[in-house]
Amino acid sequence: MVTIETKGIALALLTAEALGLPMVVIRSGNKVTEGSSVSINYVSGSSRRIQTMSLSRRALEPQQRVLVIDDFMKAGGTALGMKNLMAEFEADVVGIGVLVEAQVTAEPKLVDGYLSLLQLKELDLNTGKTLVVSKLPSEFNK
Repeated sequence: MVTIETKGIALALLTAEALGLPMVVIRSGNKVTEGSSVSINYVSGSSRRIQTMSLSRRALEPQQRVLVIDDFMKAGGTALGMKNLMAEFEADVVGIGVLVEAQVTAEPKLVDGYLSLLQLKELDLNTGKTLVVSKLPSEFNK
């Protein structure tokens, strides 16, 4: 299981613990203490800026199966970046999980096949009105 620092760590940690899986944190920059690493540039969907993500070469084995976890998805740029970084490790991305998916714009998502638990349907900065809808199957909403 992989996530990017820092906001997604708690969600990924709880998910990894529930599934009994190890967790790896992708960093926004290289750390000298982690040895050689692979870095890629990606365009953040929310800020539309070019950013960098990096992962130590010793963090994953080739052909490892990976679940990508993210806290918030607007356009999916960060999730796509993590997916592309996993390709550099020849890892098999078996799924993408997101806590909250923004649906406040008609902007198409850059990734498909993801599962989000909540949808942000409405956000009015003037009134403070927010509408968040659960996407969980009905058996989980009891």
